[in-house]
Amino acid sequence: MNRRGQGLVEFALAFPLLIFLVMAIADFGRILLIYAELAGGVRETLRYAMVNAPTGAMKQDQWNAFCYGAMLDRMKETLVLSPKNALIPQQTYFVYFEPFRYDTNQFDPPVLCPPTGKNFVLKREDRIVVEVRVQMTPVTPLIQALLPKVQIQYRAGRTLFPPDGVYFGPSQMPGP
Repeated sequence: MNRRGQGLVEFALAFPLLIFLVMAIADFGRILLIYAELAGGVRETLRYAMVNAPTGAMKQDQWNAFCYGAMLDRMKETLVLSPKNALIPQQTYFVYFEPFRYDTNQFDPPVLCPPTGKNFVLKREDRIVVEVRVQMTPVTPLIQALLPKVQIQYRAGRTLFPPDGVYFGPSQMPGP
C-alpha cells in the first residue's frame, strides 16, 4: 500500500473545502469591516451634526447644504472599503429629525432632512437620526450563489442639547 499516494488523494479532497473556508472567512470579515466602517461614519456624521446643528430658521438651500453637502461629505470622508458613490441621499443615506413634544413627552413623526414646505427649526431635545444602507457582493463564488447581495445597515441618533450643555443645578460637592 502506497502511503504517499493516499496523502495526496486526501489533500486533493480536502483542499477545495479549505480554500472555500478561507474565502468565506475573508468575505464575512469584509462584511464586518464595512459594518464597523459605517458605524464609525454614522457616529462622526452625528457628531458633526450635533456641533453644527442649525438653531434658527434656514432657507431651503441652506438645509440642502447642511443635509446633503456637509453631513454627506463628512460620512464619505470616513469610508475606506465602501464605495463613496454608493451613498445616495434618500436611497441609501437618510437623515431625519424627530421633533420632541413637551406636552406629550414623546417624539413626533420623523421629518426627513432637508425639511420642505415649512419653517422647520431644530430645538432642544429634538433628535437627529442618520441611517445608512450599503449593498455589497461577496467575492467567493459559492457564497455569491447563496447570498448574491448583502445589505449592511446602520442607524443611530442623538438628542440635541443646549449650546451651554446640560444644567443640573448647583453642585452638590462641598467646597474646599
